[in-house]
Amino acid sequence: MSKLLYLLLISLTFSNVYSQKDIKMVEVQAGTFTMGLKSKEFVDEKPAHEVKLNAFYISQYEILFDDYEAFCKTAGITHPNGTAGFPATNITWERAVMFCNWLSTRDGYQKAYEIDRNDEKAIFNVKCDFTSNGYRLPTEAEWEYAAKGGHRSKGYNFSGSNSPYNVAWFNENYKGVEHKPGELTPNELGIYDMSGNVAEWCWDYYAEDYYSKSEAENPTGSKAIFDRVYRGGSRRDKMVYIQNVRRSFKNQKEKDLYIGLRVVRTKTD
Repeated sequence: MSKLLYLLLISLTFSNVYSQKDIKMVEVQAGTFTMGLKSKEFVDEKPAHEVKLNAFYISQYEILFDDYEAFCKTAGITHPNGTAGFPATNITWERAVMFCNWLSTRDGYQKAYEIDRNDEKAIFNVKCDFTSNGYRLPTEAEWEYAAKGGHRSKGYNFSGSNSPYNVAWFNENYKGVEHKPGELTPNELGIYDMSGNVAEWCWDYYAEDYYSKSEAENPTGSKAIFDRVYRGGSRRDKMVYIQNVRRSFKNQKEKDLYIGLRVVRTKTD
C-alpha cells in the first residue's frame, strides 16, 4: 500500500476530526488511564497512578508559525524567526497562553485565560477557566492521555507506535532537517507528532513529586509557582526522551528553539 493511500484511509477512519478555521481538532473522549510508569529508571514519572478525564478536543497538528505570526502582528509583539508551514517555536509559556486567548477571539470562542500582565514589573499571573469553550494549553494529564491514544490506546511507548521511526522526528533520524507537522504516521486518534518534532507546552506547574499528590480526576498540576511542564520531546532529543510518559520543565518566561505548542478546548456541548 502506498503512503498516500494509507494516509487517505487514516483521514477517512478518524471521522471525529473537524476543522475550525485553520485549526484542525480531534475529539478525545472521556476516560480513565494510567499516567506515568512503574520503572525505577525515571524519578519524575512515578508512581504510576489512575487518572479520570472529561472529554476535550486537541489540535491534530502542532501550531504553525503562520498562526503565531498572525497573533504577534495583531498584538504588536516581535515574533521569532520561523517558516510558513512549520511548527512555531521559540515561544515562552507566557506568549503561548496569550496566543490561546487571541485564537479564541479569532475563532469566536470564550477566552480560557484571565491574564494579569505588567511587563515593566515582570508580572504575569494567569487563571484558567476550564469550563470555557476557548483554546488553552493541555493539562499534563490531557496531553499524556491524548498522546497514548485515549480510549483507542494500544499501549504504545511512543505516540502511535512502539517504533519511534514510524511516528517521530528525533535525534536518531531527523538529520538536521526541520519537518512540517503530519509527515509521519498519526497515533490511534489521528493526532500527529506528539512524540518528537517539537516539544509542547502544557498548562501545569512542574513538581518532581507531583504524581504522588495528583488529583484522581481532571488534575491541573502542582501548586508550585516556578517552572512549567512541557512534553513530547523534540527532534534534538534521543529516543528515551520522546516516550509518552516523559516529563520536562522550563521557566515560563524562557523560550527554546525546540519548544512549541498544541492547543485544546474543553468539550462543553
